[in-house]
Amino acid sequence: MLPRHQRLRRRKDFLACYNEGRVYTQPHLVLYLRPQSEGQRFGFVVGKKVGKAVVRNRVKRRLRAACRECLPQLRSGFDAVFVARRNVAEADYHQLLREMRQLFQHARVWKAGEQS
Repeated sequence: MLPRHQRLRRRKDFLACYNEGRVYTQPHLVLYLRPQSEGQRFGFVVGKKVGKAVVRNRVKRRLRAACRECLPQLRSGFDAVFVARRNVAEADYHQLLREMRQLFQHARVWKAGEQS
């Protein structure tokens, strides 16, 4: 699990990302990214259209794990909300990790020279 200071927890923080952030898309994920003063905070949203609770929780665990793996290569100074699309449960972990990296690269928060 991400440390508490790196998690978005309040509704107003999620709404700020949705309303003020830029949107980046991939086939299984949507990223809302909002600049902020310092640090990185992440939120994950998996709607009921994805599946029942067991499936949604599994997807959230995979997304958090992929995010943790990307953390060392990320710049700081942003809030990010990942919204899972309906077909995300069909994707394997490596596909989610690849899409997450591509989203971070498109958003220009991936450190230069660390392309993969």
